[in-house]
Amino acid sequence: MSKSLLLLDLACPNCGEELTQGNRIRLNGWIRDTGQEGPVALSAVFGDYSIETDLDIPEGTVIDLRCPTCEQSLLLNIPCRQCHAPMASMDLKAGGYVEFCTRRGCRAHALGGAGDIDAMIGLVNRLMNTPHD
Repeated sequence: MSKSLLLLDLACPNCGEELTQGNRIRLNGWIRDTGQEGPVALSAVFGDYSIETDLDIPEGTVIDLRCPTCEQSLLLNIPCRQCHAPMASMDLKAGGYVEFCTRRGCRAHALGGAGDIDAMIGLVNRLMNTPHD
């Protein structure tokens, strides 16, 4: 049995620039503890936690992610409910947003919308290209 993959088509919440290229989300990263900065590519497949970068990001490290176009931070002023690191957010081109923890190894993430269950079901249906709304 094959597993259907949900490829997230994401944009910067600040400037609207498309961040998804193929199956990767192209961002810039900065690690405060070491002063390292450079390109970071996250998987655009929902539930795939792979990352491509030349930065040294050990488990537990928090990274500030930025839009490569406008250089604005994607961090929110909201702590992760699991590890208390800052959450980051990007806009879904289908509507709504995705939030995720910025600590390497933490898998906390959420799809968000207008705040009610009908809006959330509609968002998932649009993302999955299903005919129901």
